[in-house]
Order: sequence, then C-alpha cells, then structure tokens
Amino acid sequence: MSVNHDVMDNSSRLILHRTSREDVAGGISIMVKGDGVRITDKAGKSYLDLVAGVTRPVHIGYGREEVAKAAYDQMCQMHYVSPCGNANEPAMELADVLARITPGDINRFTFECSGSEAVETAMKLAKHYHYFRGNKGRYKIISRKGAYHGVNGYGVRALGTVMPMRQMMEPVAPGAVYVEPPYCYRCPYGLSYPACDLKCATDIERTIEFEGPELISAFIGEPVMQGFGAISPPREYWPMVRGICNKYDIMLIIDEVICGFGRTGKMFGVEHFAIQPDMITMAKGISSGYIPLGAVGCSDKVLEPIDNFFHLHTYGNHPVACAAALKNIEILEQEDLISKSQKMGRYFLDGLKSLEQHAIVGEARGRGLWLALDFTTDKKTRALFPPDRINNIINRAKQLGLIIKTMGHALEFAPPLIIQKTEIDEALDILERCLAIEEKEMGF
Repeated sequence: MSVNHDVMDNSSRLILHRTSREDVAGGISIMVKGDGVRITDKAGKSYLDLVAGVTRPVHIGYGREEVAKAAYDQMCQMHYVSPCGNANEPAMELADVLARITPGDINRFTFECSGSEAVETAMKLAKHYHYFRGNKGRYKIISRKGAYHGVNGYGVRALGTVMPMRQMMEPVAPGAVYVEPPYCYRCPYGLSYPACDLKCATDIERTIEFEGPELISAFIGEPVMQGFGAISPPREYWPMVRGICNKYDIMLIIDEVICGFGRTGKMFGVEHFAIQPDMITMAKGISSGYIPLGAVGCSDKVLEPIDNFFHLHTYGNHPVACAAALKNIEILEQEDLISKSQKMGRYFLDGLKSLEQHAIVGEARGRGLWLALDFTTDKKTRALFPPDRINNIINRAKQLGLIIKTMGHALEFAPPLIIQKTEIDEALDILERCLAIEEKEMGF
C-alpha cells in the first residue's frame, strides 16, 4: 500500500488538487502532525509553516485540543440537522457572535462548507435582492483581473487569475466582467500613484456604463488582494468603489475569505478602509481549518426584499462546524491574536524590507500577517521574474525546513497568527540564504 511509504507517489489512489503528475512522481510529503506553527511529515522532518496550511486557514495554530473538544461535544449531542426548515443552536449563536464583530450593519448570516460556496451564495443573494425588487435582468458580476474567488459555478465567473482553472472550464455562465486591479508595483496602466488619480477605480464606472448598469448585479473584491501577492490598495480605492456601487445600485461584496479573522491585523480587512459593504464572505480563519466552514454576512437592506432564499446545501449551517468556529473565535479574542497579527506583521514586514537589498527583490509589502516579496530581474523596469526561479527558492526553503508559496511573481507569507519573533527571525534567515543562492546562480 502507498501509505506505507514516507512520501506519496503515483502508486497512490489519492487525487490531489492543483498538483502535477510530475510533482507526484517526484514524491509528495505526507504531513502527519501539527503543533503551533510547525508541521511534521511522515519521515519525521519538521517545517516552520509560513503559509498556515498553504491555503492560509490556520490562524490559531495547530493542535488546539479545545477546538477538537468543542466539535466532539457537539457531535455527541447532535451532529447534523438540515438547514432547510430547521435551526440549530450553534449556528444561531455563531450568527450572533459574527453580528457583534463584523463591520457596520452586517447582521444576518448563513453558513456553508467553504469559501467557494460562500462566494457562490453571496452572488445568489445579490441576484435574489435585485430579482425581488423587480430588477430581474441584473446578472453580471464585476471582478478584477488577478482575483481569486473560488472555483464553484458563480465563483469561476469572477476568477481573474490561475487562468487554466477558468479557461479549462469555459464556457462559464455568461456575465463575467473584469476590471484592472490596484497593482501599484506593476500598474496595468503604466502610471504611478498618486498622480494616477486612481484610474483603476475610476475605470470601473466606465466599464459599468459600457456593460449596462441595469445588467450589473454585484462587484466582488478582496480588501487586500491575493492575486500577485498580498496587494493592499491605496486608501482612497475602496471608498471610490463604494461610491460607484451606490450610484448604480450595485451590491458590493467584500471577500474576507482570506483577510477575515485577523489575517491583516484587523478582525476584517475592510476595516482598514472604513467602508460599509453590502455583503461579506468568510471562511478559512472562521474555524482555523479545524472543520470546513464558510459564511456569508449581509445587512437587513439586502435581506428585506427577499421573500424566500431559494438555495440549499446539505451541509449548510452545520452544527459541528459552527461549534468549532465559536471556540476558534473565542481563542482569537481571548489571546488577542488580532493585535498580535498587527504587531508581528510590522516586525515581519520590516525584516522583509531588509531583503529589498537583494538584486532580485523588487518590493516587500502587505498588512498584518499577510505579506509578500515581489521579484524582478530589473528593478528599474520591474521586469517579470521567471516562475521557475521562484519555485527554486520555494524548493530550497523546504529543504531547509521552511514552507512558503508563490503568488504571481511574488513569494507570499501568511503564518499562523500565534507566530513569535524568534520564529520570524528563523524564517528570515532561511529566506536570506535562499535568495543569496538564487541571485548568485542567476549571475547578479
């Protein structure tokens, strides 16, 4: 049996997501244990995890028995009830907790199994909102190039990055509209902030007019953007987008799947920009990955015209997942991990800024504990960096006991929020060594 090996290879019957056959043939690590900010593979090697499980859900760290106990206790009491025509106490309590901590007038919630499902649900709610108000023709969704909002049916329409994941599934449902992202380091317009007058925001209105305002249902975006690596837009950007959505009666969906629950140094990323979304999507940090869970929050304004939400997922409002999330949020608050994310994030970013001295590092950026190093082969022109070279750095770091990942032409960092300065220093030392080797091999 393949499980008797220290690594997974092509003899295994398991299908991995977004993993090439070549990578599997070379051997995939089998992770067997997590503790704090470290994970251990089957061969016994320990790694410092700088991406919180690669997809970044592990906010409170690995091995928190209190979350496991909360899930166990709920399983013993009642492990499942349908979300259709039934309520359960953990889901109701979690809705109350979220109403307390989410921004502004977001006060109604429904729970799903993932961020992809949460995005799908939010888009359905936006469609319901317009439909029940008599605007049955609004079906288009505006997203941004470089965006990632999951891979479900509606979500794929908003997928502006990881091109094969969208293009292979095409034709997708009609209604996908893409605008340029606020990627200041490599501005798609070739401009510089602030002289650009936020063209990436003002052009959204031109796109709406071109597409037909009466056909636009929603605009969706992450407050700090995943695509290209932890891009935090200028402070004026989101207020401008909010104003444009107000003008044309377009639902503004803020995707907090990654940013939410402290990742950016605030409970929710949108708090950095002082705007009020119509809806927010959540996942990842809501349960720290202990049990799959996603959520959608909306205001009374969104829900008021909707007579019946015609939607159903078997595992919606799942009581066990909600019980685990309640304990997870309790830990986030009791251990003050939101402010720790801000404090450790500043320390980490200072360390990453010191790496800008390397010839191949173009920019260190980010908010809280969601940071990135953007690479270039020419600091003056900001020329794109070869992807295989970034993979070299990632592979070399793993050999040295550090797990990192790529996003666009950058390395992305999103460790558990419990990380300490000594662990950040350890990571920076490994990164320094890896960068020095790579730029030497490239002839810098």
